[in-house]
Amino acid sequence: MEFSLLKKRDTTSKITFYEDDQLNNAACYGRDGIPNYNAKPSDRIGAMSNNNMCYQCVKITNPKNKKSVVVKIIDKCAGCPKNNIDLTKSSFASIADPDDGIVKITWKGVACPSKGRFPTTEKNRNKKK
Repeated sequence: MEFSLLKKRDTTSKITFYEDDQLNNAACYGRDGIPNYNAKPSDRIGAMSNNNMCYQCVKITNPKNKKSVVVKIIDKCAGCPKNNIDLTKSSFASIADPDDGIVKITWKGVACPSKGRFPTTEKNRNKKK
């Protein structure tokens, strides 16, 4: 399954968010025949320090309010500690107040939804043109 690389149990970690010019040139794109990807602020995406997470989806839960969001990891966060996730501001705001800046969360790997605000160009990476 697509999420086999991810932990299937909850991992305790933290989230932050990025926006505006930081959304350009996602690290998981622009290679292996996949076009560059520039995210929109409304996309449900995230970045982690581990490149092996590219194209995987994670369900992030805020234990304080029990709100959750599913995001696709499409970028590398060089400044993020291991297992922390950097989100678009809209993804962050769906489970926490952006004024908090850094929030403790749990996350686990899940299958990527077939619909939603996720990039899908990587699905064509093995097809020949």
